[in-house]
Amino acid sequence: ESFAEDIHQIKPNVGVGMFYYSDLYYVGLSVPNLIRSEYMAKEGSFFTSVSRTNHFFLTGGYVFELNDRLKFKPHTLIKMTQGAPLSVDLSANFLMNEKFEVGASYRWNDSVSALFNMKVSHDLRIGYSYDYTLTDIGKHTSGTHEVFILFDINNSFEILSPRYF
Repeated sequence: ESFAEDIHQIKPNVGVGMFYYSDLYYVGLSVPNLIRSEYMAKEGSFFTSVSRTNHFFLTGGYVFELNDRLKFKPHTLIKMTQGAPLSVDLSANFLMNEKFEVGASYRWNDSVSALFNMKVSHDLRIGYSYDYTLTDIGKHTSGTHEVFILFDINNSFEILSPRYF
């Protein structure tokens, strides 16, 4: 098959997940690709057919109120995929005065990250994060920088839960 051919294909995707939360904790499980479908991937100068495998994601976190002005927010994300090593992310953030957040994250045998964000208005936060890989790629890069904007578009109606995630 080449790009000169007129190829029309449908590659369906169905995922399923569940997410439970309360004011102070959450847990979730998802499988984004239940249907195993094939797609084209470039291998050198050739395109080959690759079969997708299912990815399973398990996540959870909790908010510990250390005092009136300080909250501790640990979080984990576990990713399981057939044929790949287990991926485990561990994060810990501190929220100060409901306005400033600082934290760190570790991806098992892969990378470390640090972040900071600040509440600018009722529905807007801005922040910065830095990620450094611990694998052999780290010898060739100085890490990645990210500036982010978090904007809550659902603030037009009152959310009754004081969720922190």
